Amino acid sequence: MALHSRVQLLQRAVASIRTSSRQFVQIIVVVNGNKFDEKVCAWLKLQPDVHFEYCATPSLPAALLRGRELVHTEFFSTLDDDDEYLPDATDKKVQAIQAHPNADFLAGNYYRHSVEGIDSIGYSSLKEVPANPMKWLMHFNWLHSGSALYRSAAIGLEYFENIHPYAEWTWLAFRLSIDQKNILILDEPVFRYNLTAGSLSQSDAHFKSYIPLFNRMLAMSPPRSVARLIYKKMGAAYHDAADTALQKGLRKEAWRNHLQSLLKIGGLRYLGFTRHLLW
Repeated sequence: MALHSRVQLLQRAVASIRTSSRQFVQIIVVVNGNKFDEKVCAWLKLQPDVHFEYCATPSLPAALLRGRELVHTEFFSTLDDDDEYLPDATDKKVQAIQAHPNADFLAGNYYRHSVEGIDSIGYSSLKEVPANPMKWLMHFNWLHSGSALYRSAAIGLEYFENIHPYAEWTWLAFRLSIDQKNILILDEPVFRYNLTAGSLSQSDAHFKSYIPLFNRMLAMSPPRSVARLIYKKMGAAYHDAADTALQKGLRKEAWRNHLQSLLKIGGLRYLGFTRHLLW
């Protein structure tokens, strides 16, 4: 969005891309919406390794799609403006995928940086993912915005079309899994995910996006064992929605979501919540 309040974060992100490789890296920055700061945009346009692109639609999925359209290199990756690559990370990812020519994309580990300034490893079971990516996706999203490297010839523009808002990476991971794309794991941190105020991943809209996301997944006819896990996660999402609605005093909405949670696989675990709706 190129906001004035986030200029230091954006500059840190750009600097981290540069230190992630000893080779020249073409940086594509897609500024979207109408809240951008002119000075921030001017700074981006002055950077010799930055391709500045403006997308009028205020949308992360639209910005991702436009960025993918501009890729003309063998590999590509992504990074949010408030996150940062670790030193030599791009070189490590490229070297790893070049050593495995059958790999369509690479997923790496990362550091989760808390507001207290503490780093912790993001994934503890990453090595298990290639055996059954779709099943493991139901346990944790192994594809993060800054952790992956994609082979451009294998991961085309179609994967960024009609992407699911607020759950972009979960949806992309699901699409890659159902299409049986070959995944390569690099089980070491390659970027730092910074928890920052105002992040879309912490918004109400982000959490509300999961029920329609699960419906989209089911519409693609995943294996029965995975479908059962999706229904179970959907029940949990409806329960969370019921609890949120009740806290806001929206009792009818809370009841609707609660009844939906009870109808899903494993829904009886939420039966005790009924008493909160009766008082």
